[in-house]
Amino acid sequence: MNTSTYIDTHAHLFAEEFAADADQVISRACDCGVGKMIMPAISPQSYDAMEALAARYPGRLFAAMGLHPTEQGDLEEASKRLERHRDRYVAIGECGLDLYWHPETSEWQQELLNRHFELARRYDLPLIIHTREAMSLMRQMLSQNEGVRGVMHGFSGTADDYRAIRSMGDMLFGIGGVVTFKNSQLPEVVAAMSLDDMVLETDSPYLSPVPFRGRRNESCRIPLIASRIAEIKGCSAEEVARATTANALRMFRL
Repeated sequence: MNTSTYIDTHAHLFAEEFAADADQVISRACDCGVGKMIMPAISPQSYDAMEALAARYPGRLFAAMGLHPTEQGDLEEASKRLERHRDRYVAIGECGLDLYWHPETSEWQQELLNRHFELARRYDLPLIIHTREAMSLMRQMLSQNEGVRGVMHGFSGTADDYRAIRSMGDMLFGIGGVVTFKNSQLPEVVAAMSLDDMVLETDSPYLSPVPFRGRRNESCRIPLIASRIAEIKGCSAEEVARATTANALRMFRL
């Protein structure tokens, strides 16, 4: 198989960590067979840089529009951009719940996530959903929003969480560098998952896989993640690439 079909479904290539060498980072990713990368928004301050980068690499970089749950603010600017240029975006996000960093804003985060659900339905776009220390609440909110689809970014739930969320509708699960960590429970969960439900992601510049843990992450490390999944599932990395790429192409309509 031609591994140029790898897709990194979560890369913040517009982040300050890449300001000096974003073009080289993208070139390295392509050389490693990662042909497409999706960039989820974080805050209004990131929107211009994200969109400019996507415009420089049409067909290779794709933008998503939303507001990260750890950011303060509202969705006014995101909503305006979606209304003006719906065709620029392949997803709504990064959005979700983060009760690790900001448990005190739980009520506000739930309200914000519901607004993201509304945008996803209005524009017929998938969601990119962040969940940290909030899986039970996330399951509850998803069960109350029938018909939404998307990716559970950086999935860190149990096998039971996977099965429950999968039964709620068209949801995929982002698997990243954490699957390579020595003390991670994620390999046990991945063993219970179907390749048809997974997509690959780096969350770069964060969460580099072993042996690069602690260093800036890049999309070129997607093959390391695929190889670890293949080891867990007892299949080839080519099979992982083929399945996860097909899943991403379908979900994001690339």
